[in-house]
Amino acid sequence: MSGALNQQLLRLAGVLQLARRAREVARDELGFVIVNETIQAVAYDQAALWDARRGRVVALSGVTRPEPGAPYVAFLRRISRRLATRPAGVVTPEPAETADWREFLAPETVWQPLSVRGQVVAGLLLARRDAWGEGDLQLLDMLAGGYAQSWELARARPAPLRHGLARRTRQALLTIAVLALLAAGALPVPSSTIAPAEVTPTLPAFVRAPFAGVIDGIAVAPNAPVHTGQVLVQLDRRQLDAQLRVAEKASEVAESQYRQTSQEAIADPRAREQLAVLRAKLDEARADLDYRRTLLARAAVVAPADGIAVYNDPADWIGRPVETGERIMLVAAPLSRRIEIELAVPDAITLDVGARVLFFDNLNPDRPSAARLTRVSYTTSMSVSGVLVYTCDAELTDGPGLRLGLKGSAKLYGPERPLALWLLRRPIAWLRELAG
Repeated sequence: MSGALNQQLLRLAGVLQLARRAREVARDELGFVIVNETIQAVAYDQAALWDARRGRVVALSGVTRPEPGAPYVAFLRRISRRLATRPAGVVTPEPAETADWREFLAPETVWQPLSVRGQVVAGLLLARRDAWGEGDLQLLDMLAGGYAQSWELARARPAPLRHGLARRTRQALLTIAVLALLAAGALPVPSSTIAPAEVTPTLPAFVRAPFAGVIDGIAVAPNAPVHTGQVLVQLDRRQLDAQLRVAEKASEVAESQYRQTSQEAIADPRAREQLAVLRAKLDEARADLDYRRTLLARAAVVAPADGIAVYNDPADWIGRPVETGERIMLVAAPLSRRIEIELAVPDAITLDVGARVLFFDNLNPDRPSAARLTRVSYTTSMSVSGVLVYTCDAELTDGPGLRLGLKGSAKLYGPERPLALWLLRRPIAWLRELAG
């Protein structure tokens, strides 16, 4: 009998000690103490503390900080709201909660509301495997009063000075950071974009097919030096030779007929009447002969200027039919100061003639060449890669020029823009396209 009495006295002493500790502990530690140290007075396996004002679970036994999105926490929050109006005592699950109850809680569960002046401010949920006795429920009821008062005092207690100072310091730093970010966003920076570029001839001389025919041969290698009047392309002459022989024969026949009729016209009036017709045929035959000779002479296409022959593989042209005026190659100086840039539409920025350009060629990307923008196409065109581009021309401002065909990347600089607007240009363009 004395042993049981001693045990009860010890438990009562533990209740008083817990109530005192709850009053003295810091407010951000009170929930942790309630769910983890109540076991000194009452045995349990699980404990959860629910804040009635915020409507959420604020403390769990064995856990430093509950995860709001966890299924266990969501289940406890749901049943705590249901039990908020229930008096203290053992609780059982609703039919719809049975499966979750078995998964998350021990079989025997007790609900202990924490009330101040008849108003529930929090709720303590305890679960264990063994049944709850009347003595356990009485001790919990005694603890609930002390816990409720401590809970209310902790909420009304002002935060320590150091915590307030730290909060004000964080707010000040956050304000400074926001202001610095806004100031940096308003900082003007030059807009720029990068696009593929190639060195192209400044004043190219194009070599075109003089008439429709078939290319018989290319007399010069790609990028070989050529001089004015040098034969570059030879068109097939066989058909032209045959047509020339026919024209020569037709001219001889017309001349013979005209000469014979002229002799007969001295005595024959009818012959004199045929002279005009035969003269016209003779002139036509001679004109056709001159035309055939001219075509044959033009079958050898010559260089229109000094420079290098710019084209691809000769095998691509030999035996290929061409139409009149079709470009075969071009002749230009080996060095050029002109750069052609293909600026994709999504990368386009505002560009003015005279804008600064840097050309990074693929051979020496660490030594960019300075240039100035000379032209920007008004409309877009389809590039070889199937992308809509604006064609831009730039002229090098230093050095003798670069080798024709040299490829690389060009960086084009536009007018200054606020940094925030420049960084958000892609999202803004996407939103504009999305909004139609």
